Amino acid sequence: MDEHASAPQNPQGEQRTLASIMFTDVVGFSKHSAIDEERTYRALNRDFDLIYKAVADHNGQVLNTMGDGMMVVFMSAVQCVQCAIAIQGELYRQALSKPEDGVLQHRLGLHVGDIILNGKNTMGDGVNQAARIQALARPESIAMSKEFHDMVVNKTPFKAKYLGPLRAKNIPDAIPIFEISPIDDEIRQRAAEALFTPEAAANEGATGRRGALILLSVIVLLVVVMSSLMFMVKSAAKASELARQNGRGFQAGKSTPEELKKIGKERFGGNKSETNTPEANNVPVAENNEPAAPTSLSLNATEVAEVTSKTNTHDYAGVVEVLKKASGADSEDGKAMIKKYEDLVAFQTWLNADIMTVTELEPLNLTLDGVQVKVYSAQGGVIVDNAGVLTTRNLWEYKESTILAIAEMLLTKTMSGNPVLAESRGWIAAFKDVHKV
Repeated sequence: MDEHASAPQNPQGEQRTLASIMFTDVVGFSKHSAIDEERTYRALNRDFDLIYKAVADHNGQVLNTMGDGMMVVFMSAVQCVQCAIAIQGELYRQALSKPEDGVLQHRLGLHVGDIILNGKNTMGDGVNQAARIQALARPESIAMSKEFHDMVVNKTPFKAKYLGPLRAKNIPDAIPIFEISPIDDEIRQRAAEALFTPEAAANEGATGRRGALILLSVIVLLVVVMSSLMFMVKSAAKASELARQNGRGFQAGKSTPEELKKIGKERFGGNKSETNTPEANNVPVAENNEPAAPTSLSLNATEVAEVTSKTNTHDYAGVVEVLKKASGADSEDGKAMIKKYEDLVAFQTWLNADIMTVTELEPLNLTLDGVQVKVYSAQGGVIVDNAGVLTTRNLWEYKESTILAIAEMLLTKTMSGNPVLAESRGWIAAFKDVHKV
């Protein structure tokens, strides 16, 4: 697709060609219009001007505008994805300036396939597929089909995550989808990691990041690192709150070894430094000057970081291993903490088994973030059906609030015949406590 494809023409004036297709859409456009129609349309026209310029810069062609969206074609898949990245990057930079007409969130869908040009009409399976992919994209993200991803992955630098087969409304077959995540998601993750473990950010480098956004991410991280102490404190608090809102764990946003030791003391009952003296490690000393057994669980900065990372990725068994090797693991609070994570291992096993009994014919009816959805298991993961828009992910890739809602609903059912409901309630309590949901 990097070479310009020919477009054979038949006697009826139809042109059929293989092209890279981009669909754009504004998230919640009708809602914005209902609140302030004039302001919303000004913002839309402003964003359309930005998109038109990016398309022209990348040798694309806008074939159609559909209210708040566009259909764009490219003869080059590489130029198509570069254009998509440029659009989301420019929209992000524009949003930072707080334009007076407000900020609209756009989502983009990319696909490669046959299109048929017939006068003013554009048809074909490739067009339909691209539109469905766009509908599956998250706000400010870029979703693409596997065919498109495989065509460009080795030809231009970007970082895409495989989301698995997702099902679109009225489509029987799931579509394998890759996603270039919203810029804020990536920056927030990098900033939190840099604040929590500065050495990780220094060693990480820029490899694998989409070229158009590398500079922006680096600038944001430099601002975080070089700002004043007050800014660091506020940023840390904000990063922690965002992490909790997005279900990404319990202690993002901390930076210095001193802060990490403070976390260890607050959460795990110790203040162990990196030295090995009993005094530095807060280890009691017996009368014969031999170190006595620690009376409380004590984690150093590295161990706290490891526990946090594994907790955020739901590797509860891995946390148990770390805690069992820590100083004070045999103390009362050490045993209590290990028991809590062992409960989470059991919770994970129980939930994995029970969710597999939930089918599309008898789904769980939940309210997630104020929206009524249906949840059921299928090949490839757990499906959340939001008014016909289907999202399929591994259960543990969903937000903690979603996992909790599923678990609490499963408690009301006996679908698997699981007899340990009392234990399940205790496991859920441990999950809520660890993840602060």
